[in-house]
Parts: sequence; C-alpha cells; structure tokens
Amino acid sequence: MSALLPLAKDAALRKVEERVRTLDRTYVVRWIAGNLWLADDLARRYARDLRAWKGTVLEMLATMSADELLAACRNARPDLSDLWDTPEARAKVEEELRRARALVENL
Repeated sequence: MSALLPLAKDAALRKVEERVRTLDRTYVVRWIAGNLWLADDLARRYARDLRAWKGTVLEMLATMSADELLAACRNARPDLSDLWDTPEARAKVEEELRRARALVENL
C-alpha cells in the first residue's frame, strides 16, 4: 500500500488546491477565525472514494503536514499569502488535518 502514498498525497493536495482556488478572501478570513471546515466539504464530496481507499487515506493523512497543506493553499491562492502565513492559519490547518483523520476513521 505504501507505493500508493505519493499518488494519494498528490491527489489530496490537488483537491485542496481546487477547493481553495474557489474561495474568496472574506471566506478565508472567516475560515481561519471560525468554525468553517474544508475537511467536511471534501469528505462529503469524496465520501465513496474515501470509504473505498480508507486505509490508504488514513496512512496518507498521517504523513501529511500542515506545511504541505499551506503550500497547496499558497499555490492555489498566492494573493492570500498574507493570510496563509499567519499562526492562526497554521493552527486551523492542523485542526483540519485532525478533523479529516477523524472523519475518515468514522466512515
């Protein structure tokens, strides 16, 4: 299964980039400060795939870092780098990772 990890990680980061690319500045500010969750949205959209590949997804999430996710956010929306570079954004991304793991575990 570990041979699939790089592919899974790349696919997950691309999905994050796709989702972040559609967000406007106001939403990102609210997301960092509030109870909005991107992990929930992605889990709903891809629930069938997540169930089918649950073990690989959990293994991949265990190897994914906040830095990688923030890099994907910066890549998708470089105009919001002032937001991505804040400690609050890092904390929110770390929470998103924890939440994503819990959502996949409970599928």
